[in-house]
Amino acid sequence: MVPNEPGRPAEVMRVSGEILTWDPPHVFEHTWRQSHIEDGIVRYELEAAGDDTVVTFTHRGLGQGTAQDYLPGSDAFLDRRAAHLGGREIPNWQERYDEIVALYT
Repeated sequence: MVPNEPGRPAEVMRVSGEILTWDPPHVFEHTWRQSHIEDGIVRYELEAAGDDTVVTFTHRGLGQGTAQDYLPGSDAFLDRRAAHLGGREIPNWQERYDEIVALYT
């Protein structure tokens, strides 16, 4: 397990799928298959905004219960990516999840 990642075994966290859209550097879309949730489709769209880049992330196909768990988790991962790309300290995933989970309920 990677430090500061969700405390689940690697076989549960493993994701597989196929690329549906590959249009670098604007769009990346793929199927999402993970053993413990519904199959879905994940899409990342990047758009220039001055000196910044806006990332629009969608994850379609999740049931309501799964989505309520995955929304703050995805948010926590995206916060970690932003910190890494910005040269800042990477926040602990679980701590960040715990801070924001109430925003999604």
